[in-house]
Amino acid sequence: MFATSNFQAPVNIVQTNLVVGIGELQFGPLDTFILVLAVAAASLSALKLWRIGQYEDREKRLFDALRRAAPHRADPPRAPRPPWYQRVGTMVAVTRVIGTAEQEKLLADLVAAGVKGHGHLAALIAGKVCGGAVFVPLCWLLLEWRQFFAGATTLRLILLAGAFFIGWRCPEMLLSRLGARRRERLEAGMPDALDLLVICTEAGLSLDHAIEQVSRVLRSSNRDVAEEFAATAGEMHVSPVRGQALENLAQRVGLASLRSIIATLNQSVKFGTPLAESLRVLAAEMRADRLARFEERAARLPVLLTLPLMAFVLPSLMIVIGTPLALRIIDMLGKGLG
Repeated sequence: MFATSNFQAPVNIVQTNLVVGIGELQFGPLDTFILVLAVAAASLSALKLWRIGQYEDREKRLFDALRRAAPHRADPPRAPRPPWYQRVGTMVAVTRVIGTAEQEKLLADLVAAGVKGHGHLAALIAGKVCGGAVFVPLCWLLLEWRQFFAGATTLRLILLAGAFFIGWRCPEMLLSRLGARRRERLEAGMPDALDLLVICTEAGLSLDHAIEQVSRVLRSSNRDVAEEFAATAGEMHVSPVRGQALENLAQRVGLASLRSIIATLNQSVKFGTPLAESLRVLAAEMRADRLARFEERAARLPVLLTLPLMAFVLPSLMIVIGTPLALRIIDMLGKGLG
């Protein structure tokens, strides 16, 4: 009982002293304790905010001092705004007018034509839009100038729709033509690249270093082949799977004869088979195929020259041969009748 009385005495003293009265308000011990904690938390928060404000103020003064110390330092440059045609192409590309499959096809056509880099797809789409927008007024001006189909409104609308379609497809046709010419240059320079590849592999270079060396040597004679080989060498240095880089080369170039070369190179990389002799045989086959195509074109020349001969050469020849004979007959008839 003595211990209990000794414990209750401090508790009674604390409860008596924690009772606070402010006017008519009376705060009990628990209310006073909560009020003290709230005041302490508010004081600590105010102190922390004051320290943060002081730190930010010091940073601002330091930044102003640095700007005054280096007045010649310019502000960081802003990102350049893309040109208008890229903005137009991007706006059309995000709509349903051009789907994902069409965008992939256009990207493949750009790669086949040798147009690489960012922003070219948007420029191509903008060119398609501008082509359609230009062909329609031109067709309308032609119809109004010559008064074609003046009373047939439906037929005029069909012609205007056809003009828009032609203008829409015109950049693609131009791009396909550029791709065909580039494919011809690649096909013409591929046998030389294979011969150089054989020389490099026989000299002891690895496949990726041999391809890189061929790209450097061919840069002055056939830039297209050099660029493709350089891209393949870069992919082989980065990618752990070399066969994928070779497959990407065949996909970009689009030559049927290159498939067998890629299969041979993949077999050599996978199984360690001799590479130089196989490449030499493939180079000879590519040259034979190219010679066969040249002979085929030469064999078609007489047939293709028949129409120009009949249209231009034959009438001139008949005039040269028949004119003296006709004049001679006219003279003889004139003398006989006279």
